[in-house]
Amino acid sequence: MLPLAVNLPIIVVLVLLSGLFSGLTLGLMGLDVIGLQTIKNGDNKELARCAAKIAPVREKGNQLLCTLLLGNVAVNSLLSVLMAEISGGIMGFLVSTALIVIFGEILPQAGCSRYALQVGSATVPVVKVLLVLFYILTKPMSMALDWLLGKDLGVVYSSSELIEMVKLQVSLGATDIETGMMAKQVVEGAVNFREKRVVDVMTPLDDAYMLSIDTRLGYDTIREIFHTGFSRVPVYGHDKHDYRGLLYTKDLMLADPEDEMKLGDFIKIFDRKSNTFAMDTRLVEALNIFKKGKTHLALVREMVIDDDQNPRCELRGVLTLEDVVEEILQEEIVDETDVYVDVDHQVMVNDGREKKHLNLEVFNPVWMMREDRLSREEVVAIAAHLSRTVFTADASLKLDIQTIEWLITTAEVQNRSRSTQPGVQEPDERDWVYRSGRATECCMLVLQGRLGLRVGREGFRSEAGAFSVLAKDALRTDLGVFTPDFSAFLATPKVRFLLISKAAMKEAQALDRDTVSRDQALLAQAARAAGEVSRKEARELQQLLPLRNAEEAKYLQIGTSGSPCQSPFAMKSPKGIV
Repeated sequence: MLPLAVNLPIIVVLVLLSGLFSGLTLGLMGLDVIGLQTIKNGDNKELARCAAKIAPVREKGNQLLCTLLLGNVAVNSLLSVLMAEISGGIMGFLVSTALIVIFGEILPQAGCSRYALQVGSATVPVVKVLLVLFYILTKPMSMALDWLLGKDLGVVYSSSELIEMVKLQVSLGATDIETGMMAKQVVEGAVNFREKRVVDVMTPLDDAYMLSIDTRLGYDTIREIFHTGFSRVPVYGHDKHDYRGLLYTKDLMLADPEDEMKLGDFIKIFDRKSNTFAMDTRLVEALNIFKKGKTHLALVREMVIDDDQNPRCELRGVLTLEDVVEEILQEEIVDETDVYVDVDHQVMVNDGREKKHLNLEVFNPVWMMREDRLSREEVVAIAAHLSRTVFTADASLKLDIQTIEWLITTAEVQNRSRSTQPGVQEPDERDWVYRSGRATECCMLVLQGRLGLRVGREGFRSEAGAFSVLAKDALRTDLGVFTPDFSAFLATPKVRFLLISKAAMKEAQALDRDTVSRDQALLAQAARAAGEVSRKEARELQQLLPLRNAEEAKYLQIGTSGSPCQSPFAMKSPKGIV
């Protein structure tokens, strides 16, 4: 039996060691291996340093557990023996129990559970020494536990558990509300993303913007494409299931709207490709294909087997890389060109961009002109064209070139917008400019856009484009009322045309016979165009000209009457069409 002066210091040391083993058992073993890796790569540099020191020791798993438990049991046993020698009997039992519970268990475990990283990193050197001292005993035991229970790999969360963990951390104030909600959305989207299929996020075929190969790349079409906001537009043949190619909006910088090239021919220049996915393709597979950089748009197809002999593949929708990213972020991405926030539900951006007007007219000299005035260059070009097609030397409508210029300058120029909605086959009543069987006394020259024609009893369909002349015979003064055998209507969103009435033609013929009056009339026109004529002078000059009769205004309103003359490239013309 040792003297009391020796026993007491030993008992104090044993109590401290008991507390150390007990605290480290709870503190170190309570630290998850994966959790330590997370903290080590986190933003808190102090905790990251502590985690980096603890990680190599904690990775020993069962060996560390055996070492701490073996040391704790040995110390507690020796402490009980020494206390029994001092107090003896029941008193020794009670005193040793009190010391172990209070100073060897409760206080150390309470401190280590809250400051596990700090305490653990500070005691790593001690733990390494203990691992070496008890190696012979603990290594075989840890190997047996590894074989029996498996190695300690840390806590691995399932998808739903991971989402709930993020939600819990956000609710506990791990970050600010806005950042936390965004993180929660991204984690939820990324976890659920692997289970989703292409059919869940694609744009259905009915909502996809596509163009026909027969579409003409004129000003109106290019404007329409820009207004949609899409960077890639699929192109189809006889129907939307007949995919022919892909149009990149940036390719339109090489298109000349004046040429009105067919879209089917234009896309052959670039030969853009698209990906193709089945409806049950997983989004993660689609993302991996998009990452290869071939294209960021894919067609979603489905095999339809009505019978074994004639299977076919039908187009069901369109998928873009943006759709996949939006599914991960769980939020719609709106860039500077988007018209819709949600195409499927036709939800528009509604930030004012829908009212924005693309001033494409700066690239089109005809549309730039004021709608009620022709430039001098246009007058000269139109006069030369009409002198060859309408007012020819062998016709009853023969006029001198200067008279033709006067007639063009005084004629009415109109800009008409189509009222018929896209996709509607039968034109709106307001879009008809000529009707078969209805008399007219106006001739029309198409300046911009196109008119649709229905000719004869069969209603043969044709078109009249720029510089097509309509209802030439309506100007003949040697005939009675002219009745066209065709109908014409606005075929493009905007049509600009020149109207010449029979009354104006009579006036021009009178001027053609009186060159002095014609010269005065031309001077008056030039003065008005230059803004050099006062109201009084204008009235005096007007008195020198033959007055138009009061019915002329009626003739100038083409509404539902008139007749067309096509360009020199047209086929054999019906009545009233050159």
